[in-house]
Amino acid sequence: MDKNIANAMLLRLNKQDQIEALKSIGFTTVNENTPASDIAKYMQWSGTLLDLSLATLRIEDGEQVFFTASEWNSMSANNRSKYIRIGIRLRAECHQFIIAKSDCVDAGGNKTFKWGGYGTDLRGLKNYGNGNQGLYDTFDGKENTDVILETLAGVKDTQGTVGAPAAEAARAYKACTLESDGIEDTTVWNLPALGELMLMAKYKTEINELITSMFGNQNIFTNDWYWSSTEWDASSSWSVDFHLRQRLPVLPPVRVPGSSPRRNKHFISLILYPLES
Repeated sequence: MDKNIANAMLLRLNKQDQIEALKSIGFTTVNENTPASDIAKYMQWSGTLLDLSLATLRIEDGEQVFFTASEWNSMSANNRSKYIRIGIRLRAECHQFIIAKSDCVDAGGNKTFKWGGYGTDLRGLKNYGNGNQGLYDTFDGKENTDVILETLAGVKDTQGTVGAPAAEAARAYKACTLESDGIEDTTVWNLPALGELMLMAKYKTEINELITSMFGNQNIFTNDWYWSSTEWDASSSWSVDFHLRQRLPVLPPVRVPGSSPRRNKHFISLILYPLES
C-alpha cells in the first residue's frame, strides 16, 4: 500500500477516535466534517480553559452575540452601540455559561443574601453531605434554582427567613432594561451549582482581567464567599471562598457575626446563564 494512503487512513482513524472520545464527554455535534482545527479546540476545551468572551444582547433582535476583547475593542462606537454588554462567557472543561456582569444587589444596595429554607430538605435537590460523590460534576444551577424557588416560595424557615433570598435575587437579576438600555433582558439567570462556581473560582484571575477590561474593576470577583445552589443537607448548602478557592458546607462567620447555620448566613449571590456545549 502506498505510504501516503496508509498515513491518510491512519489520520482518519485517529480523527474518528478523537470524534468518538469528544462525543462521549458531551460534544455531540462533533462529526467527520468537523475541521481538524476545531477538533483541536474541542480537545483543549475538554481539559482546560478554552476562552473567555464578552457576552452581549443585540438590541435589534435580542440575540446573544459573543466577542473577543480584541474584536470588541476594534469596533467603532457606532457598531458597539448596537449591543448591550451583559456578562462574560466562559468555556472550560467541557462546559460553557455566561457569568453576569455584576453581583446581585438588593434595593438597599446590599449584595449579600441568605439562602433560606433552613430545616427543609428540598425534594429534587440531591444532598452532597455524605461522601460528596459527584459533587464537582454538579452543573445543574438552572434546575436547582427552579426547585429552590418553587419549594421555598413564601415559606418561612425556622430562623425566620422567608422564601429563598439568594435564588430569588439571582432569578430576578436584569443585566439591562427597556427603559435604560432599549432592550429588556429576558435571560433566565440562576444561582450556580457548585461545579459551575468552582470553575469560576479556578479561572478567577482570567475572568477578572476581562471583566476589568469590559466593565471596570468595580465588577470583579471579590475575595469573598459565594453561594451555590447545591445542597449539603436540610440545613446547609455549599458555597465557595473566592480568596482561597475553598469549598465548605459549614463555615466560620464571614460577613455576619456569630455562628448561625449555613443557610442563615449572608453570602454573595452570583448569577449565571447556562449554554449548551
